[in-house]
Order: sequence, then structure tokens, then C-alpha cells
Amino acid sequence: MKLKLKNMFLAYFLVSIAGLLYALVQLGQPCDCLPPLRAAAEQLRQKDLRISQLQADLRRPPPVPAQPPEPEALPTIYVITPTYARLVQKAELVRLSQTLSLVPRLHWLLVEDAESPTPLVSGLLAASGLLFTHLAVLTPKAQRLREGEPGWVRPRGVEQRNKALDWLRGKGGAVGGEKDPPPPGTQGVVYFADDDNTYSRELFKEVSPEIKDRERARWDQLPSFSCLPVLMWAAGEDGEH
Repeated sequence: MKLKLKNMFLAYFLVSIAGLLYALVQLGQPCDCLPPLRAAAEQLRQKDLRISQLQADLRRPPPVPAQPPEPEALPTIYVITPTYARLVQKAELVRLSQTLSLVPRLHWLLVEDAESPTPLVSGLLAASGLLFTHLAVLTPKAQRLREGEPGWVRPRGVEQRNKALDWLRGKGGAVGGEKDPPPPGTQGVVYFADDDNTYSRELFKEVSPEIKDRERARWDQLPSFSCLPVLMWAAGEDGEH
């Protein structure tokens, strides 16, 4: 029994000595750990550089946003609206006036289908806060829709639109608001807006872009006439929209 223990102890001792000698030999060998250390150091350097760049960006003042053009630099938009007496007239005119009040450099030409201005429309215009011109002209009886006729049979609002265009050409006829038409050479855009339609502010940005190097129409020289397409949403013969 004692002999076995001595042999086991001797074997353990020899294995330990061999392991120790092997470890001492390995300590003298050249280490191959420099490339991983260099790669880790490069990654840390890149991260520090990125952090420095981000800190510099945070300290840099933000860029000044592009300023919208001043209202004086924009052409006046002359919005021509024919209107006639009906139950929803006031509601629809109020809705339209609220949209127009958000548009800079706008002149509202509201033309009543009547012999003379009505108190309802006159009061609404006075309370709107808009620059406006109030006109009135009665549609001839021969051009009025007859009972049972569809709305597309006869033109509507033609007399009123022509009345507004006559005022712009200097023929007068205003019954309220701004009565003097724009002088010759005035830059402007004319847009026909019915009172029963709904309009977005984006529309008026399209019809009145900034004045830079683009041509602008003048009342004394109109080289061309432009139209914007308007979608008509209505029911067909089969009742489908």
C-alpha cells in the first residue's frame, strides 16, 4: 500500500515538473498577440474620432432655414367669386373667406347675382378682414336656368365673372370695398373660385410662386392665358360618383 502511494506521488511530481518546464519554455517564445491588440487600438481610435466629430456637430450652430418670400415680393392674387342668394350662401361664403384669410397678398372680388348689393353679403365682407371689392350684376332672364333644367344646360356666373374682369380692366362698377382697380403694370394672378367649392392653401402657393426670373402677367400686356384643371365630383346617370 505504501509502495503504491509512493509511486503515485512520484508520478504526480514528475508530471508537475514537466508542466512547469513546459510553461518556462513557452515564456521564452515570441508572442503573436500584437496584431489583435493593434486592431483593437485602431477601433478605439476610430470611435474616439467619431465622438469628436459628433461633439463638433453639436457645438456648430444650426443652419438658418430658408425664409419665405416677403408678402410684398409676391404678386397679388385676385380671386373672383360669383355668388347668388340661397339658404347656404352665408355658410359657404364664410367657409371660403376663412381659407382666403390665410393667403398673403390676396384681393377678393365678390360679385353678387343681383341688381344691388345685399346686406348679408355686405356685412360678411366687412367682417372678413380681407381686402375686397364688392360688385353686383343681375344675370339676364334669358340666361337663367328654368325649372327642371339640369345645371349644365346654361352657363352660370358668366355675367358676374365678366363684371369682375371689367373692374380689373379699369371700367369701375364697384359698390363696396376697394373701388379703384389696379393701375396698369400691376403684377397679379387671377383665379376664379366658386363659393360652393373647398380650397387648400397649397393651391394658392401653386398659382402664386415667388417672383424671380419668371414672367408675370401685366394688365397692359397679356402675352398668354393660363388655366388650371379643376376636378368635378358629381353623380353620373347611373348614380355612381
